[in-house]
Amino acid sequence: MLQLSFYQQCPSPPIPSPSLFSSPSSSCPYVSLKSTVSCCLSPSPVTVVDGSADRRISERNEIRLGLPSKGRMASDTLDLLKDCQLSVRQVNPRQYVAQIPQLSNLEVWFQRPKDIVRKLLSGDLDLGIVGFDIVSEYGQGNEDLVLVHDALEYGECRLSIAIPKYGIFENINSVRELAQMHQWTVEKPLRVATGFTYLGPKFMKENGLKHVAFSTADGALEAAPAMGIADAILDLVSSGTTLKENNLKEIEGGVVLESQAVLVASKKSLTQRKGVLDTTHEILERLEAHLRALGQFTVSVFCTYAMVVFFL
Repeated sequence: MLQLSFYQQCPSPPIPSPSLFSSPSSSCPYVSLKSTVSCCLSPSPVTVVDGSADRRISERNEIRLGLPSKGRMASDTLDLLKDCQLSVRQVNPRQYVAQIPQLSNLEVWFQRPKDIVRKLLSGDLDLGIVGFDIVSEYGQGNEDLVLVHDALEYGECRLSIAIPKYGIFENINSVRELAQMHQWTVEKPLRVATGFTYLGPKFMKENGLKHVAFSTADGALEAAPAMGIADAILDLVSSGTTLKENNLKEIEGGVVLESQAVLVASKKSLTQRKGVLDTTHEILERLEAHLRALGQFTVSVFCTYAMVVFFL
């Protein structure tokens, strides 16, 4: 059974209307079912241009669920849904749209993870399953993103800083020590290679690293320091084996966030599109039943279905 409790995760300015999944004293839209993570990282610079999200929500009737289109996250997501008796039926493997017969009026759209978050914000998707790191990087704390389920038990990794084990970094073992190095100046900043151009600068600023230059890169970042392209990297780490094999090390205080697969929704869709709330509720119930069967599921939801209907 889903358990009701309200919780304030992060402060933000009050909004005039009741927030769907938030406490009365916070406008941070957040539903936690296991770990204490929040999609409300900071006041968000992301906005919807010309109110297009509201218009797109009103223009269609079908409910849209975005799923990763490629890679391990894609296959693991399909496996999870199948275990929940929600098998995705794709007539043509080259098509980007599919169905889940058990959920009426639902379309599955296969997208790149970052595009899932962007399309939730634009109103082109209603629900999505992606990594929490992607929600944090591309959602940037936007209050229209509701973290419905934050612990789907796969895709575990961490976004972490890594530096070389050798040279000037040999005796550097923490972010504090890294920030105190006298080498970093305006003329010669710490060079960081990363694909996380929102979370990276935010984390560095919060940890006292003033002179940092970021270079955007995707894939094989571990080679950047050895090639002289960067002094450090900020990347996703699972086991850490690849870092060790490339003479890199993580440092104390250098983990930006812990990530795994999450179910995220558009608050506008939950409140404005008919059937989205019911579909979300059914998906949650199936996830609960499956994860409880595995002996891994602890649930704490911050709003009941009846309370949400009341706000509608």
